[in-house]
Amino acid sequence: MVAKITMLAAWMVVNNPNRQKNDDLNLTVGGTIQLNAEALRLLGEQLLTIKIDVLDADWFSDDKLKTDQSFQLAIHDTNPHCFNTGVLVNAKTLNDSEWWGDSTAEVYCVVSAFRGTLRSNGVRTAEQDVPIY
Repeated sequence: MVAKITMLAAWMVVNNPNRQKNDDLNLTVGGTIQLNAEALRLLGEQLLTIKIDVLDADWFSDDKLKTDQSFQLAIHDTNPHCFNTGVLVNAKTLNDSEWWGDSTAEVYCVVSAFRGTLRSNGVRTAEQDVPIY
C-alpha cells in the first residue's frame, strides 16, 4: 500500500477586516486532513507539520506574502481531522503587495502538510479582499 496524506479542505478567516495601515493582517487558517493506514504507520508517533502559504492573487503572478510552518498536528487514526491555527502577515508586506493606487489585496492561502518524505497535496482557500493603504 502506498502512503497517502490527503488535505481534503482548507479555509481562511480574516480576523481584522477593518485593520489600520500599520496593523498586521490577522488570519485564522484551517483544514481537514486524512491519512491512510500506510501513512499513519510511517508517521508513527511524530507530528505532521502544517504548511500555510499566504498569497496575494494578481493577474500576472501571485505574490507570496508569508510561509508559516509553526503549527504541528498529531494524528493517531485514519479518520479525517480538522484543525485551525493563527497566522499573522506583516502590515508592510501586505501593503506593498499591490500596485500603487490599488485599495485591496486579494488574499488566499494554500494549506498542506508534511513530515520527512510524507507530503500531502495543497488545497487553496477562497480569496478574500483585504484593504491596503
